[in-house]
Amino acid sequence: MSAEEQLAWLYQGQQEGREHKRLKHFIADWLENDPTCSSLWRDRVRHSDLKRGEWKRPDVRAVIGSREIVFEIQLSYTFLSEVVRRDAFYRQEGAHILWIFRKFEPHREVVRDEMFYNRRNIFVLDAEAEMETVKRGHLMLRCHYQTPTLIDDAISEKWSSRYVRLDELTYPEPACRPYYRDFDQDRFRLLRLRLIRTIMSWSRARRRRDDEAPEVFANVVAAWRVMEQVAAMEWPEFFSEYEFLSEHLPRLLSIKYGHPIGYRYKTVWEVLNAALSMSSGSPRPFNILYLMAIRQYKPVLDPVHARRIDEHRREITISINAGNERFLRDQRYDDAISVVLPELLEQLDSRYGIRETD
Repeated sequence: MSAEEQLAWLYQGQQEGREHKRLKHFIADWLENDPTCSSLWRDRVRHSDLKRGEWKRPDVRAVIGSREIVFEIQLSYTFLSEVVRRDAFYRQEGAHILWIFRKFEPHREVVRDEMFYNRRNIFVLDAEAEMETVKRGHLMLRCHYQTPTLIDDAISEKWSSRYVRLDELTYPEPACRPYYRDFDQDRFRLLRLRLIRTIMSWSRARRRRDDEAPEVFANVVAAWRVMEQVAAMEWPEFFSEYEFLSEHLPRLLSIKYGHPIGYRYKTVWEVLNAALSMSSGSPRPFNILYLMAIRQYKPVLDPVHARRIDEHRREITISINAGNERFLRDQRYDDAISVVLPELLEQLDSRYGIRETD
């Protein structure tokens, strides 16, 4: 049977059951009492503002604050294709959609679909959430969400839950799928931490002159490639994975943490002195990058070394203002750096010292 035929057989001509109708009105009744809710519709057709002839009939639709939010109650099986169609419709209209379940049943296919589609967030209106709503005097949903944890070098996942108000959710644009906890962002933060840990392990192996250092560096590469896959980034033509992981990233991490990482030096100043090569007359296309990191992280330097950095900064300014190319900044690793060290993103966006092209 087609999806439409299967749904027709499932419902056997009934548009909604008694429990579905009760929950719909429970949500609507509490939203009506919400002072931030300016408009409310129950089981009313929502015509498209953009495409003539397109429409959907959400269980509840409301304007809360400046947002249009629709509530779809999910008590029985619904095809993923139907979920996707409704999501696409409301997304094009700029309306946020909340799928509401009666129970948390992660083994159900429709719940698993929603879990992976909505950053591992599942919203439930069960009997306890109804009681919590009455107790607190405004609509409360129980949000079940997954959080990743990093144990040694392995990332595991665990379920947690809490009652949430609508104003505690994040309403992303243009996805229009509200969530409480962003699993993807949390996991990426842990992947970033795992990469930094593997670089530090490689650094310790190098400092000990350990024969296993090449094997430890292989772990660095493996951790980076997982991040690379998750980030779905495309690197420029001359991007060198080895140069980035063994040279530029350790230097930046040394500046961030204030001690040598990836080198046998004893102080961060020794790392900076080698990286900047201030006495060299050769092209130094990454010196501006390192100075950006120094400005961001402010590593502790003694007064003499701090003055050397300031003098080098002035030297670069004079060189660039004179039209020289020696210090023009190479941007080939900017995207990769922003993945690992997002706090540098604002500085990386600067056009200072960039070779301007027509």
